[in-house]
Amino acid sequence: MPRVDIVYSHANMDAAPVEDAVKRGAKGIVLAGVGDGNSSKAAIDALAAAVKQGVVVVRSSRVGSGFVNRNVEVNDDELGFAVSLDLNPQKARVLLELLIANGITEPKAVQQAFVATQ
Repeated sequence: MPRVDIVYSHANMDAAPVEDAVKRGAKGIVLAGVGDGNSSKAAIDALAAAVKQGVVVVRSSRVGSGFVNRNVEVNDDELGFAVSLDLNPQKARVLLELLIANGITEPKAVQQAFVATQ
């Protein structure tokens, strides 16, 4: 399976965890964000840079329940992100591994696969 890392967001997070995942060969990154799958500006900027390097990024949430919405606080379309909707980071990681393994990496196609889990 392709390498997909889960990066856990926290207060005052810098870009290092995302940059490290990319440097270590991650083909995908699932952000385990706070609240609605959010993170610091530095982390979001690093994730956007990862997308430009061909890494597939999915925003998820590390909170106990809830839904990660598209294009509310983060412009997912502009940044090339998909969102996990109601899948937790662990489930989002498994789905993303399967998608990448099957050559599905374009953000809209990835998002459609997450929508199909509803």
